[in-house]
Amino acid sequence: MTEVTKLRRLRRMSHFMMDKPSVTLRKGCLYFSSSAVEELNIGDYKNCYISIKDGVSAEEATEVYIEFNNEPPSDENAPIKMGARGIGGVVSSVGTVLNQLTHVKELLNKRKNERRLFLQKDNSINAWFFQIAPQFGTKSKNIIDLPDHSAIYQLCFRGTVNRIGETNNLQRRIAEHKRDEIPFDEVRYCKMDNFSDDERKNWETYHIERFVRDNGGLPPYNFQNGRHIN
Repeated sequence: MTEVTKLRRLRRMSHFMMDKPSVTLRKGCLYFSSSAVEELNIGDYKNCYISIKDGVSAEEATEVYIEFNNEPPSDENAPIKMGARGIGGVVSSVGTVLNQLTHVKELLNKRKNERRLFLQKDNSINAWFFQIAPQFGTKSKNIIDLPDHSAIYQLCFRGTVNRIGETNNLQRRIAEHKRDEIPFDEVRYCKMDNFSDDERKNWETYHIERFVRDNGGLPPYNFQNGRHIN
């Protein structure tokens, strides 16, 4: 019997998406797209604050706010430099700020398309922000003494992701996977103690869908896609 050739269709970024205002994270700076400069009227401002929600730790922050202003520059208020002919804008010398944010710091080592994030408006305070997915920044090969945090996690074997999951007790869940004889020699995880169960499940789904998009299928020991919780 002739084996059927399997194909995986490649996605293109639509012009609509490319025109959405975005910011690209670079080491030490933020680069705003031309569409962001135009829609946010960035050329009208000299400086900006980089902020997170009060009460949220820098370790767990997933939303980063940009507050454009014309107040005097300071150690909190960074200058904006516009590109030639208004093409793009850069906020530089903010590496020490970005490195305070755990998920941003992890993202800086990723590919450019992963570091390009779309801007959204928070109408309640008339401010723009970008959202960062929680990253699997903590890695452990000691699978016996893991903490009992709520978390999203990856099970990896020789560097390959075998499963993506979420749990309200990482230590217990990994022990269950061990008993199920899923092959893994490293656990990569993100602590999510201050997230709701629904938020944790949504981020699990985000990472599963991204894996499928990048690799054409689920991790070997995920048997269904995650689910979005509204």
